[in-house]
Amino acid sequence: MPTTATPPTADSLRDLTRLLQAAEGFRALADALRAGRSGSVDGAWGSSGALATAALGQHAPRAVLVAVAHPRDVDGWVSDLHTFSGERPAVFPAWDSSPGESGAADETATQRLRLLKQMGRGEAPRFVVTTMQALLQPVPDRERLNQGRKVLRAGEQVDPDELARWLVDHAYQRVDAVELPGEFSRRGGILDVYPPDAEAPYRLEFFGDEVESIRQFSPETQRSLGALERAEITAADVERSTQYSVLRTQPPPPAGHLCDYLPADAWTVLVEPDDLREQAKHYLERVSQGPGMFSVEGAFRQLLRFPSVTVTALPGATVEATCHLRVESVERFTGDVTRVTSSRWSASPAT
Repeated sequence: MPTTATPPTADSLRDLTRLLQAAEGFRALADALRAGRSGSVDGAWGSSGALATAALGQHAPRAVLVAVAHPRDVDGWVSDLHTFSGERPAVFPAWDSSPGESGAADETATQRLRLLKQMGRGEAPRFVVTTMQALLQPVPDRERLNQGRKVLRAGEQVDPDELARWLVDHAYQRVDAVELPGEFSRRGGILDVYPPDAEAPYRLEFFGDEVESIRQFSPETQRSLGALERAEITAADVERSTQYSVLRTQPPPPAGHLCDYLPADAWTVLVEPDDLREQAKHYLERVSQGPGMFSVEGAFRQLLRFPSVTVTALPGATVEATCHLRVESVERFTGDVTRVTSSRWSASPAT
């Protein structure tokens, strides 16, 4: 009686990372990266680049930053890395509007700030996916990020009038009812504030100048999400102000780079470096590079501060450790991975 092959499951797709580690040059590549050197992966068609990155992630001490050329490729890389590694990558997005067009409520500002603060606390995700456009854009340096915040604790003395002025001075919008990040409201002894990087707004109840209680609440239902001992309020303009100055004539504030927030032992993955350079040049031509914006070479220097891997479909001349992939057919995995049956992988044996 004929047997039917079992379709691959999510677990079996993750098992492909072990198969790929038998590919020609993979062991030498991983050894080179651990020794602080660089290397390359070629033959990376379709999803195989993400597969190779997921396999390398098993050897990386901590974070792996993946740089792709096109914003349209981000979702595919996130999906594939999640499928092959079992870990959901974080995304560091680029500003896609002109400086000043969006306020603190912009979802991009929220996502960027949350990731910067997470990495600043030493909690970098295993995988971070970003675009060349985002790598050209400055971020607040660590000092500015730390200075642009207030930590409020229950029971301490805080003048609510001074706090309201601080919020206005740092680009918060005063409204009747808080709904979006970057907004605050005040009604008698109650001050609601929604920091751009917070999961939910805070409600501060004052008795005179004393912070009597701190709670987070749902902006939709106004229901309390629980009492807190402290609240960290990040300035709504701490990230966007760096962007404001990029295309303007005033001197920019001290600017940093995303790579400044990576752990010292992070690895970087440059997907199709020629495409990265080309897209970077086109972007700088569109926005007219100004003070604060990184040059193409400046962004590459930031990436190459770390052990790095170039991932390409076609082989190139190199003296670095190289892993050669042989992929017969790989389609981008979407939807129910248990239905993916048409892709077949082969790896060159290690020599």
